[in-house]
Amino acid sequence: MAEVRFQYSRQDLLKSLADRRGVNLSMLMRSLADSALAADGFPVAETQYALVVDGDVLMHGDHPVMSYRPTADDRGVWLPIENEDSIPFDPALHWRLKQLPLRVDGERVVRTYPVVAKSQEHA
Repeated sequence: MAEVRFQYSRQDLLKSLADRRGVNLSMLMRSLADSALAADGFPVAETQYALVVDGDVLMHGDHPVMSYRPTADDRGVWLPIENEDSIPFDPALHWRLKQLPLRVDGERVVRTYPVVAKSQEHA
């Protein structure tokens, strides 16, 4: 996977847009890049999968084994990852915190983002 770095004089606008959407700047940039690629007719994978073995997400060190284009794997089964907020998210009222560890829920894997009120103190 390639890493892209760039300097942009209007980064403040991008940061404001990311905050308004309730995502970090990296996630916003991926979303904008995917939208541009899709608009030009390039296939963009939207569903991420996690490799599940014996009811648990397979880990490689501290990181879960994930892919946007899984292939058959003798170690386990690929299940789609679905993102959820801990409570309904409103960017005007809430902060979305770092995701919790992935958990298997039936035939899917869930990535939960804790949501807290902007007035609530948190670390």
